[in-house]
Amino acid sequence: MKELIYDTNRMEWKYRPTSTDGKIFGQKPLVKDLDMKMEIVMNRYPAGFTTYMHTHPCGHGLFILKGQMKINEQYFGSNTLIWFPEGCVAEHGATAHEDAEVLLISNKEFSIHYVKDEEEREQLDQGIQPIVSDIGRMPWFYRMASTSGKLFGKKALHLDEETKMQINYMNYPAGFTTEMHAHPCAQGFYILKGQFHSNGKLYGPGTMLWYPEGCIAEHGATAYEDCICLQISNKEQKMLYVRKEYQK
Repeated sequence: MKELIYDTNRMEWKYRPTSTDGKIFGQKPLVKDLDMKMEIVMNRYPAGFTTYMHTHPCGHGLFILKGQMKINEQYFGSNTLIWFPEGCVAEHGATAHEDAEVLLISNKEFSIHYVKDEEEREQLDQGIQPIVSDIGRMPWFYRMASTSGKLFGKKALHLDEETKMQINYMNYPAGFTTEMHAHPCAQGFYILKGQFHSNGKLYGPGTMLWYPEGCIAEHGATAYEDCICLQISNKEQKMLYVRKEYQK
């Protein structure tokens, strides 16, 4: 079983209109998990684009890669995760002056329900608010790998109460590589900065790697620079180190 690799730098944008007003936005579909039905999609919202007020029968997050997002009359910049709990009523899009690119990450099957009018909004609105994780304001949590004792940094962005899926912001320092291992979950890495070393190959920023459940791998940074990435799992994550005789 091998990892799936999505080089977003080489993927074409798929432009589509919204179902409400026909506004055009871009998408690059990445992961659609067969087990938990979670999805990861890259979206590009052009300057001035705003969705209609809507809600989802799932939790989902928007990790801002470029530009600024306007969400319910508030503004958020790059390296911010905004998590919308299930049932949260919101509208969002780009500012009037620049495009915005985001990773959309859901905790289960994704669909959208547009709110028709103010009366329906009042009926649906349960006071659920988006949860904002501003990475620049969060401290690093450094921990030691249980096998090698090497330190790596982590900022926990989201642990989902329902599905136990996780989103973490990781810093693998230069020279850090995990031992060969597997997980009883699927998990992926979106590379933000530096190069990601996995199973003898190197991957740069803009690459998404997805490891199906049970996939055996090792990964980390190169010897010369740190690697910053998003780590995303589809459900509860545990580490299962693999003995050498089973590493083929």
